[in-house]
Amino acid sequence: MNAPVAPHLREGAPWVRGIGLTLRAGGRTLFEGLDLAVSPGELVVLTGPNGSGKSTLLRTLLGLERPAFGRVERIEGVRIGYVPQLDPGDAGLPFPASSIVAQGLEGANSSFGWWGGAGGRAGRRAVIAEALTRVGYRAPPSRRYTRLSGGERRRVLLARALVGSPDLLALDEPTAGVDAAGEGEVLELIVGLNRERGTSIIWVAHGIQRLEASAHRVIDLGASR
Repeated sequence: MNAPVAPHLREGAPWVRGIGLTLRAGGRTLFEGLDLAVSPGELVVLTGPNGSGKSTLLRTLLGLERPAFGRVERIEGVRIGYVPQLDPGDAGLPFPASSIVAQGLEGANSSFGWWGGAGGRAGRRAVIAEALTRVGYRAPPSRRYTRLSGGERRRVLLARALVGSPDLLALDEPTAGVDAAGEGEVLELIVGLNRERGTSIIWVAHGIQRLEASAHRVIDLGASR
């Protein structure tokens, strides 16, 4: 399957690459000497049991954590959308859902990429509303994030990751707390972005049954021990 490559990136170069990574957490070694590269247009699934280092590896590839050994290389200018595993609602910040999504527009170009928009306040509101619609969010955009259900929060975080038209989506169990029908909607949306727009995906998941047919690679971190 040939996926389009973003014009500001070198064709064929991995967007992110981990070289000889050794990761540690809680005084133990998760894995040693891991090499991993994600190229334009790839959908890569990271799986494995709890404690195998999936989230730690994802955060390390994004530069949010440092490896014990090895290094991470990323192409300058690649736009990254990230859905974390930890829920920022736990901090009790009383922001409306629309304000959470708007964080994803920081640094985005004025055309708002995938879903258009005329720029300015009206354009921002329109593209935020469109992002929320695309992920199946149905509560009022003005509702405080801390008042949302777990599934609604995951949809808001996904909309925040998508709204800036990223080249690379880093998803840490993005459907946790989402019902089966909603999980199917999210899967269809993400796989569609990969196939139609060439968006590169790193997806952390426990179960891969619904992802396996769409993934280019599945990396089982539990098997690497």
